[in-house]
Amino acid sequence: MPLITFSGLPSSGKTTWAKKLEKLLQEKIEEAKETKSPGYNYSIVYHSDETLGIPHDTYKDSNLEKHARGSQMSAVKRDLSRSKFVILDSLSYIKGFRYQLFCEAKGVVTPHCVVHVMNPVEKCVEWNKPTNAWDEELINQLAMRYEEPNNDTRWDSPLFTVVSDYEQESLPINEIWNALVLKRAPPPNAATLVKPTSGNNYLQELDKQTQSVVSKIVQHQQLTSIGGQVLIDKDEKLFVEMPLTSVSIAQLQRIRRTFISLNRMRSVDVDRILPIFVEYLNRSLNNDE
Repeated sequence: MPLITFSGLPSSGKTTWAKKLEKLLQEKIEEAKETKSPGYNYSIVYHSDETLGIPHDTYKDSNLEKHARGSQMSAVKRDLSRSKFVILDSLSYIKGFRYQLFCEAKGVVTPHCVVHVMNPVEKCVEWNKPTNAWDEELINQLAMRYEEPNNDTRWDSPLFTVVSDYEQESLPINEIWNALVLKRAPPPNAATLVKPTSGNNYLQELDKQTQSVVSKIVQHQQLTSIGGQVLIDKDEKLFVEMPLTSVSIAQLQRIRRTFISLNRMRSVDVDRILPIFVEYLNRSLNNDE
């Protein structure tokens, strides 16, 4: 049922902690079975780059990395249910990706949490040396790109932090169990709850409004080249933050088609299409950097 997203640098000890949590959760499930208390019927599904066949060199290529995140997301979506812990042991260093995972959990009304495995980059490089499993330069590059989880944001909360190079460190298993099993899941909202569509008018507006946003972005790039803000709606103060690289029309249309595919079966008020699409665009373009 609940989703547990691990986040941390390569060779930070993240997989060690993920495996420890898997073992501790299984022990809690066995304890719950004896008393038929909440969680007694849960099972555990563990996903990692290794189990999903994602090589480390994937993170050297932005296109391969986006494909890898898609594989991770598909695995999570497939296994999220009301009777499974889904553990995702990945870098999860992009806040937009963690937000998407949060939305998936909220959409099926299941709790989630983030476990941040902290370790200085120098220590990560040191721990990597015996095996050279990761390219040292790549570790340093990922450290510079890393967007640390923040407990003040709803998609990173509740946040549990473990410090790998602290000898006395331990996982707060009771707190994690209470947050994921005993706490009521947050209700889904209009942006995440899947409902039947409201008819052809909604689909027409979905197509029309998203296309108008793409057209404004194309016009902006023709006049301004790269970067900057694209004003979408003055009254709503909606802006698209453009990356410092050129975004092709094909790329914009691909993002638009994906958004339409995700939302054609959702019941979203017509006046909410623009704000939701702008948010989705900003997140997608940020992830493409």
